[in-house]
This record gives sequence, structure tokens and C-alpha cells, in this order.
Amino acid sequence: MNLTAGWRRLKSAGYRTALYRASLNGEVPTRLTVLPQSTWPGDPDKADEFFRGRYRFNGREERAPNQPPWRLRPEDTDWLRALHRFDWLRDFSAAGGETAQAHARRLVRSWIEMCDTIDRVTWAPEVIGRRLANWLSHAAFLLRGADPVFAHAVNNSVMLQWRHLQRVAGDADDGPAAFDCALGLVYGALVLPGEDRSLAKLLARLGAELDGQVLTDGCYMTRSPTDQLSLLRDLIALADALSQGERPVPAWLGQLAGRLVPVLSAFRHADGGLALFNGGYEEDADTIRQALARIENAAGPARLGGGESGFHRLEAGDAVVLIDAGTPPLGPAGRLAHAGTASFELSIGPHRLVTNCGSGIGRNADWRRAMRRSAAHSTLVIADTDSAYHDEFAGYLRRPTKPRNRRHEDEAGSLWLDLSHDGYVGEHGVMHHRRLFLDGDGGDFRGQDILRPPDLKGAPSASLMDGKPFVLRFHLHPDVQASPVQGGSAVLLRLGGRDGWRFRAAGGIVNVEESVYLGRRGHMRRTQQIVVSGKMRGDGATVKWAFRRA
Repeated sequence: MNLTAGWRRLKSAGYRTALYRASLNGEVPTRLTVLPQSTWPGDPDKADEFFRGRYRFNGREERAPNQPPWRLRPEDTDWLRALHRFDWLRDFSAAGGETAQAHARRLVRSWIEMCDTIDRVTWAPEVIGRRLANWLSHAAFLLRGADPVFAHAVNNSVMLQWRHLQRVAGDADDGPAAFDCALGLVYGALVLPGEDRSLAKLLARLGAELDGQVLTDGCYMTRSPTDQLSLLRDLIALADALSQGERPVPAWLGQLAGRLVPVLSAFRHADGGLALFNGGYEEDADTIRQALARIENAAGPARLGGGESGFHRLEAGDAVVLIDAGTPPLGPAGRLAHAGTASFELSIGPHRLVTNCGSGIGRNADWRRAMRRSAAHSTLVIADTDSAYHDEFAGYLRRPTKPRNRRHEDEAGSLWLDLSHDGYVGEHGVMHHRRLFLDGDGGDFRGQDILRPPDLKGAPSASLMDGKPFVLRFHLHPDVQASPVQGGSAVLLRLGGRDGWRFRAAGGIVNVEESVYLGRRGHMRRTQQIVVSGKMRGDGATVKWAFRRA
């Protein structure tokens, strides 16, 4: 259960006392019972940045050449958490060699020496949990062949952090933070001697936690394709660590991974990368394939069909359309969710045509806010407002209730999806209805966006809509070349310099404007967007549009 801020501060002060620290002491294990070998590779270039004293997290770079980064204390707490989680250890493991190993050990040793005071940010339960998971999933890289002094320091720190985490795990927020805590506790019980009974209990606790975090259709609660991949990778790495320690892998772990796989597969475009919903990135196609290949007998083919997550996948010919017909999640899982209800992405073969703008998670607060707005998605926006609004402290002040959607497929393979949401009713008195159609051969993708008053007693007056501006945005992938034709009433699109498509619309003015693409980590690319703009009348508005193969 979450604690009030005042109670958190009081407990934090108590954790910093010598008496509490003494309560964590115990016999230091002479060795860890398992030295897991990391399953997933990192990025050697990022390890090289650490070598040069450059530390980049959350769109902020701090420099500390020739000294450990723990001296850095920027006010950006998200930056500090990212540094102290040690996710970057996999980058040193990927770099390999004695130099990378020695530098990783120096960083761990200096952290133990400089960061042993229990700090509210860097010793937050979820940060400890992820730090333990990272240290211990790379234990073979860090400890194999290490000198006894270093090994003793690591073993002692692991024991202290694990014991403290057992006491404070309940203070973590629900959702991803609680998962990080549970994962760190499991890794600690796996490697510390004499904790086999604890390991069984903590594995059961982890399974129960995830049972509440994975939706009934197999989508992770944050509704982010990147988080879907990360969770699957965590489960595979844990199964490997248990096997390396000759411990049984619980049945629920394989079953849960099997539920994640069809949804992760359905989130992919034909280029092998993921769709850009809720802070997700394209991610590395080879890593995704490797993760999917590790799960045998997964529960069926790729599927997204309007289950609890609300996502849909339409596929015909070489065309793939991915649609967010759901609603942002409540609670901590929704803190970084995007106001992208009714947005879609369209790819043709290996080429992405229409996308969302991507993720601001790896950048500063302004970019994170901008990428979460409805305008950063390929959907309709009214009067530059968002279909959902989340306040960091108060939670959701406005969001759609459960959107309605209906799907149909005919004998020729053509697909229809009708969806609607009420995210604009409270502020603008209007429902957004979107109808999508994909022809059976994949060469004709059409849509109709309708703005109408809700059919409810006591609904806002139609006069509330009269004269209000609306904009339909279709953000294009940077590799798409867009050229207005026919006096600006249509747009010719070229994919990869070859395939030609034509966009037309009725019910608004068509323009091509600048946009931005943040679909790949660490990269920002300029691109374009098709914009269809107009104003509502007293009875609303209707816009019809189409992408057709030229």
C-alpha cells in the first residue's frame, strides 16, 4: 500500500540511522551459489560513453571524466534512478574483454563505497530491485575471476540490499515498480546461500504480481509494445538464471511468457520492429525475433483483436494496420501513457507509411509531454486539446471511458473496424467516431471520422461544438516522400523510393506540414505529416479520407 509523502520521509530518515543499518548486518556469504550469465546483449557504444565519462539518461547528459558518476547529483530524479538501476551493465558485458570487465568492476566497487547510505531516490524499492536484478544477472561477468576483496564487497552489498528490500518492497507503487521489487527479491534468493525456501515463496509472489499486471488478452498493463518486449526478456532471463542454478522453473513462468508472445508478435510491422504506442520504440528486430523464438508452443499466431487492451491488427495483402482502440490505464501504469486513443499506424511490406511520432521517454520533460499528446499521434484532435489528460500528482483528470469498437471481415478478406470514444465530450460536447476499412488485397485503406453530440440525456448542447476547429493528423515515416498534387487536394506518397500511394480527403483542407520522428532510441529525425483541418458546425463534422496504391 502506498504511503503518504510525510510517512515516506520519516521512514527514510530512520533507514539512515546506524541502528537500522546494524540490523541489516549478518554473516557475509563467502560465495554466491549461482553466477548467472546474461541472456541479452547490450550496446558497446554506450559502454564507450561511460569510459569517457559521459552519462546520458532521460535526455540529459552529465559529465564526470576521470571520476565515478556517483558524485553527480542533478535535480532530475529520473536521471538518478536510471543511473543507479545499472541497466547499463549489459553494455559493458556486450563490449567484453578485460578492459570492459575491469571498468564495470570499478563502477560497482565505487558504488558500494560511495552509495551505502540508504537514500530516498537511489535506494527506492524499485531501484534496489532492478539494481539487484542487473548485478546478479551479470554476476558471471562481474565475479568470475574477480579478486577476493571485490567479491566479498559485492556479496556483502547484495545481502544488505536484499534484506532491506524485503522490508520495504511493500512501499513501492503498484504496477511496474512492484514488479521490479519482486524480481530483485527473486534474484537475491537465488544467489544467496540457504535461501531455497525463500526462493520458492518469492517466485510465487512474483507470479501473483504478474498475474494482476498482464491483461486478459496477454498485453502488459502499460499497453506499451516496448514494455511487452522488456517483460518477456526479463522472464526469459530469469528462466535461464534458474536453470543455470539447477533450480526448477515454475510452470507459471512459461505459461505467462506464452501469453505475451502472440501480442508482442502482433505489435510488429513487417520490418520486424514494433509499433509506437505509449512510449514504445521500434526496438531491434533481431532482438525481438530472438525473444519470440525462445518461447516454444506459444499460444497461437499474432493476434490483436479488441481484447482488454483495446488494440486491433488489420492485415491484408502486404498492408498492416495497428490501431489503439483502448484507453490509457489508471494508476502508476498510466503515468507515462499516451493520449493516443483511435490512433493508427500503417505499413506496406517492409515500409512504414503512417506512424505515431514515437517516444519522449529518453528525452527531457518537455519532449516527454509533447510525445504523449494526442497531436503526436495519427488521429483526430479538437481545438488542440487531448483525448486524455494525466496530472503527475492527481492522476487522470480526463480520459476516455471504455471505447466501443466493432470488427467485421467479409469473405474476400476485407476488414472493417468501427470505434468511438468520449474523450472530448466533457470539454467539447462531442463524440469521436472513426470507421476504418482495409481492402482484401491491401491496396486500399480508407477511413471516416465523424464528430457528433453524444446520444445521452443531459448531453452538452450542440452549440458547444459550433465553430470549434479540428485537425486530422497522419504522421509519415521519415523514409516517405510526400508531394501535394492536384492543386493541394491530394498527396502523392513514395515509399522507399519505389512504391507509390495517393492520399485524398473530403470534408477538410489538406496540407503537408513538418513533423518529427522519435521511433528509435537516441535518434530524432525530421519528417512530414498530412493534416486535414476544418471547423465543426452545430451538428458536428464528417471527414472521409483514403490511402490508395497508385
